[in-house]
Amino acid sequence: MSSLLGAIHRVGPRRAMRLARHRIKRAAFERGSWYDTRDTCPDDAVFIVGCGRSGTTLLRETLNRHPDLAFGPETAFLCDLVNPKRMSVEWDMPVGEIESMLRESASVVRFAERFFGRLAEREGKPRWADKTPRNATALAKILAWFPNARVVHLIRDGRDVACSLRHHPRQAIRGGRVVPINTNNPITKCARQWRNEASMGLAFRDHPRCTEIRYEDVVREPEPSVRRLCEFLGLEFTPALLSPSESEGEARAGRLIHNPLADSGVHDKSIGRWRRDLSPEERHTFCRIAGELLIALGYAPDRAWVEEPVER
Repeated sequence: MSSLLGAIHRVGPRRAMRLARHRIKRAAFERGSWYDTRDTCPDDAVFIVGCGRSGTTLLRETLNRHPDLAFGPETAFLCDLVNPKRMSVEWDMPVGEIESMLRESASVVRFAERFFGRLAEREGKPRWADKTPRNATALAKILAWFPNARVVHLIRDGRDVACSLRHHPRQAIRGGRVVPINTNNPITKCARQWRNEASMGLAFRDHPRCTEIRYEDVVREPEPSVRRLCEFLGLEFTPALLSPSESEGEARAGRLIHNPLADSGVHDKSIGRWRRDLSPEERHTFCRIAGELLIALGYAPDRAWVEEPVER
């Protein structure tokens, strides 16, 4: 009991409660029979994963222009507990319809098969796809549940990711409505998130049904990058994938909930933003936490970058 009280004292009661809820939820996800299933789905689905703010939404909007591939908003139910109320708002679908599918599904795999199958049917496309960055935390299960699926792991310079994670505007679902929330994350949290989430995807980089792509390649050389992705996914490349259409869907509120400009086209203006945005102290902090992964991925040859002058 004394050790528990000591832990609460160190992190504070509110954070301790959040950590306790998170652990209970993870236990339900990892050991609950609905999630711990041997069921499989034969669909040739596509999953895009990666650390948040790595360009996954941009890549989704690009591939969603393909006539054979249907994406919707993020889901997270393959790596977390199902939240019908949130999904109802983001997907513009009656909550009762989602709850009905849940009751009729013996496992998360059967639910995904039914839920995403309805998406593909609604969009009039033969294949469904899902872009949920956090699915990187459940890739071992996802690859087993969907033996014909393909996974695209998107990687971006962690320093630029940290800059975006710090203050990027976000939205939440509260009372059935989308409301803005302030984001002010410390650089320590951003560095750890990039290090941990990128590493989870990297563990599967040699899996035959996984491919790795860099954000910097997508925005600097979009055509060869997307051509390579189409070949991996078994899709025919078309130049229309690289050109946003003026008539592209109106039902975008849920799909672009955290990144409303992701469908406006490709540009490389955000590459290297860390040179302007990270102070000397923040650079040292990031380097201490995630600098070795930065080197391992080839984004820096060593730690000398922390001493470069801040651009103005």
